[in-house]
Amino acid sequence: MEKKCASFWSIGLALLLVFIASSQALADEVILTNGDRLTGKIVEIRDGVLTLETGYSEPVKLKFEAVQQMSSSEPVELHLTGGEIIKGIISANAGRQVAVEAGPGREALVVGLDSITALNPPPKKPAAWKGNITLGGNWQDGNTETMNISAGALAVRRTENDRFLINFLYNKAEDDGRRTAENTYGQLKYDYFLSSKWYLYLNVDMLSDDFKDINFRTSVGPGVGYQVWEEEDRSLGLEAGVSYTSEDRDLGEDTDWLSARMGVNFLYRLFDRVLFTDQFVIYPNLDDTGEYTLRNEAALVTDIGASWAFRLSNIWERNSNPGPELDKDDFTWILGLQYSF
Repeated sequence: MEKKCASFWSIGLALLLVFIASSQALADEVILTNGDRLTGKIVEIRDGVLTLETGYSEPVKLKFEAVQQMSSSEPVELHLTGGEIIKGIISANAGRQVAVEAGPGREALVVGLDSITALNPPPKKPAAWKGNITLGGNWQDGNTETMNISAGALAVRRTENDRFLINFLYNKAEDDGRRTAENTYGQLKYDYFLSSKWYLYLNVDMLSDDFKDINFRTSVGPGVGYQVWEEEDRSLGLEAGVSYTSEDRDLGEDTDWLSARMGVNFLYRLFDRVLFTDQFVIYPNLDDTGEYTLRNEAALVTDIGASWAFRLSNIWERNSNPGPELDKDDFTWILGLQYSF
């Protein structure tokens, strides 16, 4: 009887040792440049940091540049500097390299650690449009008949590599049935990010204003921008470039010119429910030094809940050479109700 018990104990101990050995054999392994070895499960490599789950402590964060070799017991997804994505079990290879097992339609290959930008990154969320729609105006009847309306929309789609912007604003005013103002402004802009801060852009500005003798003005041009901040509560972008402007006039002579373009896009949360925004752009004329046009739109947005807000904005437009009997400056105040999406 004692011999049978001893036999059972021997078999149980052997199975336990086999289980432990196989568990260790199946564990992922990371070898550092200083010779340290760590085992566990490689969760991901992101932003130059390797995350390893050990099972006996909190996940370990390691600088990827300090990793000499690594291997996995299960297939992983490698993202390379050239944009390639490779899936498979990896094993340590000579130097700072890993061997990736053969996969469907692909032979086994060796990849240098320096060419790996990410491992098992989280799935990217599809880019979504964000922005707002604003409606404003007033109407008065009686001894005085006045009417003012405005409608605007802003939409931005931001991905990891680029940003697309659409901006639109329409204003109309009447006094005793006579038009006193009517203009339409539009903007299309595409930014391509070279890094997290620097980007190239292509911008198109459009303006129609009967009271400025502008049937249609278009400014198109490329440039470079620097994103100082890009956060929910604060944002600052600085831009400089060139632009070609073409102006179709009703009474005056049609004209076109080459100009520089300098812009500032600013956003800052003043209080919990109050946001300040400012978009400034100036076009110095390169053909006729000293002449320029500018546009500045500043706004205070007060959140009232459920994606709705009050928006008070001021638009300043200036043309240093507007033409005969026209003022250089125009100021427009708009109080409206804004819905964000």
